[in-house]
Amino acid sequence: MTHTARVEPITQEQEDATMLAGWRVVDVTDPDAPVEISRHDTEPEAIQAARDFERQTAYETGSAPDDNQDYDAGETPTR
Repeated sequence: MTHTARVEPITQEQEDATMLAGWRVVDVTDPDAPVEISRHDTEPEAIQAARDFERQTAYETGSAPDDNQDYDAGETPTR
């Protein structure tokens, strides 16, 4: 089954400000039990990691045939 990933900012409270400390990728396939997959310094890195995570799981047994339809047409699927 294809997993669903979400990219979220990591923030830190410092005195009177909220600082952006990085980005994390979270597996939200089960919305009641999200699992952090990875952390990144930049949002583009986190987005790419989320895409890679979803792409890897799109070919698992039980995945719908069109689970990889959201990716760019120029991307070559990897198995």
